[in-house]
Amino acid sequence: MPDSGRKTVLLVGQNLFFLGRVETLAEPLGYEILRATTESAFWDSYGSQQLALILVDLEGDESVWSKVLEGLGQQETGEAKVVAFGPHENVAVLERAKVLGCDLALSRGEFNRDLLKILLGLGQESN
Repeated sequence: MPDSGRKTVLLVGQNLFFLGRVETLAEPLGYEILRATTESAFWDSYGSQQLALILVDLEGDESVWSKVLEGLGQQETGEAKVVAFGPHENVAVLERAKVLGCDLALSRGEFNRDLLKILLGLGQESN
């Protein structure tokens, strides 16, 4: 049963490195961190949590992240922001994430640099 007072960051990907980075920055701000390594696990978490942020690792299994992004494109994500990140040299993958509807598609370096700003800005109306 979801905790209605606590918001969640859901990381889609297989790389544990980014999970630790997200936990280090998000947990002190009061966010619960979940990880989904499969499309099914993503949809299970998506439907049962109050999501503030969906992070998509574009270096993970492409069949997982592309189906997740395609599915999100057909749904109302509410207040949840969708941020994808991947290798800076793979411009085509970053562009594909944008086309599939991500609010932001960042290189790994930009993601590492801007993650705290993204987390701090979640509750604010900026645009």
